[in-house]
Amino acid sequence: MKIRPIVLAALLSTVLPALPAGAEDWDGLRSDYTQLREYMSSKRRIGPSERTALEGLLERLDGFIAENPDDRRALAMDISVSTWLGRTERVERDYELLAQLTDSDAVWVAWAKMKLAENKYDEAGSMARSRPYDLAETPEIAIINARSMMSRNDFQAAIDAIDAIPEEGLAKPGIRAQATRYRSESERWLASWEDEAAARAVEDAAGTAPVMQLITSRGPVTIMLFEEQAPNTVANFIELAEQGFYGGTRFHRVEPNFVVQGGDPNSRPGTAGQPGTGGRGAQIPDEANRDDKRLHFAGAVAMAKAPNPNLPGASIPNTASSQFYVVLEPRESLNKEYTVFGRVIDGMEVLQRIRRDDELTAVTTISRPDREYKATTMLPSSVPPAGTKIDLP
Repeated sequence: MKIRPIVLAALLSTVLPALPAGAEDWDGLRSDYTQLREYMSSKRRIGPSERTALEGLLERLDGFIAENPDDRRALAMDISVSTWLGRTERVERDYELLAQLTDSDAVWVAWAKMKLAENKYDEAGSMARSRPYDLAETPEIAIINARSMMSRNDFQAAIDAIDAIPEEGLAKPGIRAQATRYRSESERWLASWEDEAAARAVEDAAGTAPVMQLITSRGPVTIMLFEEQAPNTVANFIELAEQGFYGGTRFHRVEPNFVVQGGDPNSRPGTAGQPGTGGRGAQIPDEANRDDKRLHFAGAVAMAKAPNPNLPGASIPNTASSQFYVVLEPRESLNKEYTVFGRVIDGMEVLQRIRRDDELTAVTTISRPDREYKATTMLPSSVPPAGTKIDLP
């Protein structure tokens, strides 16, 4: 597990004003916390011994907080330790308590950042719009709001959120670069949205596009397939789904603010192959070079491919097989090489809750044209060596 520590000193000095010294245990708690933080920062991971120490620190914090319920320092420390341990429910509880104890915008910004890191775009966006923030002091909240809007493909709203940051806010470290990046991306996506919206209107009006449902351990996700723009890729997906190929597999890759990936038979419990390297035993031709190809808007469903070891960031052509992914935010870098063959039409909030190793129980057909779906596959000579990982840049 990579460590992304919340800087306790910053919370204590800026977000949470220093309080008078409380119980004698506080000095001991802070000293032990500081030692653990420094030790883990050098290791960059949490091993069994570190986990045991952190669990013990949480127990001590429980006692301290029970005796000192108004001590915001302890809650800040608890957020940090709980974040390391992946205790999201406890982090949520701590932020709720902090919000009751202080009206500081910085607490709400930190809370919204936590939600965004967990792919909870709607919740983070709601928090960004729920208070009259001083954007000169907390411009980060406008960035969070913009990213929430981008996750809904509402690019004009994202631009408006960025444009609301005053010059004083833009002058804060790192803000201007982020604002420029997300505004520029939103402008480019907005220029492409008219064509995408028109294509969606045609699909919705026709009512003939195949509609499938991913039955996951977190709930159902419904997707519409782009048979007109990616006919062979759609045939491949439907063929495999109706054979029961995906049943019992796992979402073996979940990247925060990037993708949720599944469809690998090697991800089933008890399978000998390494998750991320499996497929149907054959590959299908790319369809990302078509003039009418669809783009990676948020919620786009596309095929994963094998990375090119000689060209970092590139893929090996025609190596898609069974693994697919869904992008959580618009992703320009994938448009050139990866075939988009569908979009989420219901259940995006379910998809955002999916975590690594959650189950894909089945992929079922809701509706589709009454004809055979059988994909054209590549010759065995084009298949990458066994064990090649199917991945994204």
